Order: sequence, then structure tokens, then C-alpha cells
Amino acid sequence: MEKWRKKIKEYLMEKVSITITPSPRYKIKTFSMRRITPVIILLIICTTIGVLGYLYKHYQYSYIEVSQTLTTLRGVKEENKELKEELMALSNVTEELKEDVNKLKEHKQEIRSMIQHDKKEDDENNVNLTLQTFFSYNNGIIQSGLPMGGSEYHIYYQEPARLIKRMKQTIDHLKKELPEEKKDYNKLEKSVKHYNALMAATPSIWPLADRGRGFITSEFGWRKDPADNNRREFHDGLDIGVMYNTPVLATADGKVTFAGWMNGYGWVVKIYHGFGFETRYAHLNRIKVKKGQWVKRGQVIALSGNSGKSTGPHLHYEVRKNNIPQNPRNYIGR
Repeated sequence: MEKWRKKIKEYLMEKVSITITPSPRYKIKTFSMRRITPVIILLIICTTIGVLGYLYKHYQYSYIEVSQTLTTLRGVKEENKELKEELMALSNVTEELKEDVNKLKEHKQEIRSMIQHDKKEDDENNVNLTLQTFFSYNNGIIQSGLPMGGSEYHIYYQEPARLIKRMKQTIDHLKKELPEEKKDYNKLEKSVKHYNALMAATPSIWPLADRGRGFITSEFGWRKDPADNNRREFHDGLDIGVMYNTPVLATADGKVTFAGWMNGYGWVVKIYHGFGFETRYAHLNRIKVKKGQWVKRGQVIALSGNSGKSTGPHLHYEVRKNNIPQNPRNYIGR
């Protein structure tokens, strides 16, 4: 084997002469080279061709990949454009929903302002509890429902399809809930108006501007007849001893249904307040209102006196519900 290697090496390294005869006019050219030189040149040519072929294939694959990437990017760009337009449309819808929510909030404040704080504490607390329960539920929907603000680019590059799906779900939820909320607000507003009307019609104050000097001389219920101690009678109201010409006050909002003289009662004012409530003020000295006139709680309607069947200056005050006498003490906040 070593012998053959040596022979091959000697053969390749051996010089050979090459003679080139171009034409009779030119000189004959002779040059020599080792036998290995053409082999090396051939290897270089083959290697170069192989490298160029590889580079061509690599370029071809890269070109195809880049083309596909550009096509994909164009598609993504178009998709993002469509998503952006869809997001803008959803944002407009969301703004409209926010306006509806703000209107509901304003409606809530209006309802709150309707609650009169001069009513009985228990009644006020009951209404406040109803409002608190209702508004807490409503605000929970509002706060969890509406998308929050943020960077414009942050929105479009944070999984747009998922974001749009979530926004659509939120908007659909709000579109479904808001009309129901409006109905509930309207019902609650009607309830509050009814409550306020009932409170305005319910007698609730001391019927005299007497600076605390008046005192009850006869209670509601059975008693001896002041004119005949041997006879018992049912007293329909309270008798309040007071000085002459003390201002008599309407104890609730209402309409004057009678202002004049009644046998036994003297000068009398009757006021119908609604919801079946009526108040009567008797033994007056002077009347300051007319039949058909609307009055407010606390308004002066007469001056106290001693007219009619009376043993001294006082105010006879009655509260009636559906024409049934009630104990005025249950309707006096003093």
C-alpha cells in the first residue's frame, strides 16, 4: 500500500510539458506543469460551482420565505385595519352607553334629592335602605361593565380579536341591562314620589306657632262633657289651651275644603291632604284662608280663639283618615 502511495505521489508531482501550436505565423509555445495542477483546478471549479449552487438555493428559499412573510404582513395589516375600524365603532357604541349610564347617575341623584330629610327617621331609613340596595347593585354592573381607558396602541396590539369579543360581550350585557335598570329607576322614582306625596299629606307637626306655651287640656277619646259633667261623650280630637290669636298652622300640605262657621265648633277650617287624610281646626277667632285654597305644611291658616261651644280660648284639633277620627298624638312631631 505504501509503495502504491509513493508511486501515485511521484506520478502526480512529475512535471509534464505541453506544446501549443496556434498557427504557422505564431511561435510554438511550450510550458510545463505538474500533473496534480489540473486536478487542483478541477477541484476548485467543482467546489465553486457547489458553493454557488448552495447560495442560489439558499437565496431562493429566503426569497420565498420573505415573500410569504410580506404577504402575511400585508394580510395582518389589513386585518388590523379592519379590527381598528371595528374597535372604533365599538368605542362609539360604548360612549353612547356611557352617556346612558351618566343619565342614570343623574336620575339617581334626582331620586336622592326627592327624599325629604324632615320626615320621621324610621321612614327615611327604610327608603334610604331601598335606595342603597338598588344603587349598589346598579353601580356594580356599571363599574364592571364599561371598558377602562388606556393607550391607543396598547388597545390595538393586545390580542385585538379577544379584546373585541370581550367588548361585544360587555356591550351586549349593558344593552340588555340598561333598559331594565331604567325601568327599575322609573319604578323607584314613582315609589319615592308616592312616598313623598304620602309624607306631605300626612299630618306631622304641632298645629300651633305657640313657642311651646300651648298645653293639652283634653285628650282624644271618651271624656266628660265640658258643659255637663254628668254626661260622657267621645272627643274626636285634642284640645290645646293657648292664648288668643296664636297662629294656627296647617300640619300637612293640602286643599282647604271648608272655611266658615259650624254649630258647636265655631269658626272652623277643614283641609283635605290626600290619601284619605283630613285635619280640622276649630274654635278659631279669625280665618286666614279660603275654600279651595292650597296650603303648605307650616302655613298660617287661622288665629286661635274661643268661638262656638267652648269654655275658654283653645284650639280643637282633629285628624281623620277616611273620615274616621284618629288620635292626633300619633301625628304630632313636637
